[in-house]
Amino acid sequence: MIVKEGDIFITELERAFFGAFKVIKIGKSFFEEIDGDLIMLGVLNYMDKKKPELDDERLNQVLCCDRFFFSNQYSINFYTNNPKYNDLSKFEYLGNKPMTTFEKSINFKLGDGRSGLKGGFPLVGLMESDFGKTAFLEWRWINEKEEFRKEVEIENEKARVAREEYRKRSMKPKKMLDDNLFWEVIEKIDWTEEGDQERMKPAIEFLSKKKVSEIKQFKENLSYKLYILDTKKNAQNIGEYSYKEDDSYFSVDNFLYVRCCVIANGKEYFKSVLKNPKEMPKDGDFEPLLYIAEEAYEKRMNRELEYETGCDYETFSNIKGWK
Repeated sequence: MIVKEGDIFITELERAFFGAFKVIKIGKSFFEEIDGDLIMLGVLNYMDKKKPELDDERLNQVLCCDRFFFSNQYSINFYTNNPKYNDLSKFEYLGNKPMTTFEKSINFKLGDGRSGLKGGFPLVGLMESDFGKTAFLEWRWINEKEEFRKEVEIENEKARVAREEYRKRSMKPKKMLDDNLFWEVIEKIDWTEEGDQERMKPAIEFLSKKKVSEIKQFKENLSYKLYILDTKKNAQNIGEYSYKEDDSYFSVDNFLYVRCCVIANGKEYFKSVLKNPKEMPKDGDFEPLLYIAEEAYEKRMNRELEYETGCDYETFSNIKGWK
């Protein structure tokens, strides 16, 4: 099926509602590994029990979402324009409408979608049969807000319990970079520089010249070290915002960055903290260490690193360490 900008398709939603979406733009892929062009689709502001007619005014508006954490975010996403993955012929074709002034103004720009139009829009995976259901969700937010909220709260709680069960499994690291080489990378951090990014440059440059497998293994080693530092005793010794067995303020992100600081200060300091939690740095952190593998990989391969480690380094992941 040959798809053109301005094409509109009908989609079947829950409760016998119909929605619609429009092909806003088609262009060259941003990624070499993606087979085919990218297509930008916008869900339209149409929700009805009957199928839309091409002259319906609601088809002239891209849906603007405003539910839960959404705030004036347009329902626009990138998809792979390859029928092997996203076959638009499975949706009913309504017709083609000229692009509106707003649609013409949208930049063909990839982003995370959280920064509005200027920040670009996300690349999404496969199109589901109920593609365009964001219109139904927006309708529920307007007409069934309290019921909708409760349903989402229940689903979120189920997801939280599932995550907890997942975390309780025995985490094991995958193949890690040789420890001597790992610490050699860490030693490249230039503490004579004032800014964190400048300090990290030599280490990133050094790691970027290693094999791709070694960059991933560095990330694995780093994640494992952060994981074993994730203990209650260590969290109780980080200064003003240490963990306390009450309702005192404790930042899970800050504790992660403090653990980064331990590793950034080298092998001997890391070993001393493992032996004695009181050696944990007080009110110090070094977040940039988290991104060293990603930046080294991007520098070498000119694309983002996609790799999942065997151990989760987020705070509270080390279940045994928090007993």
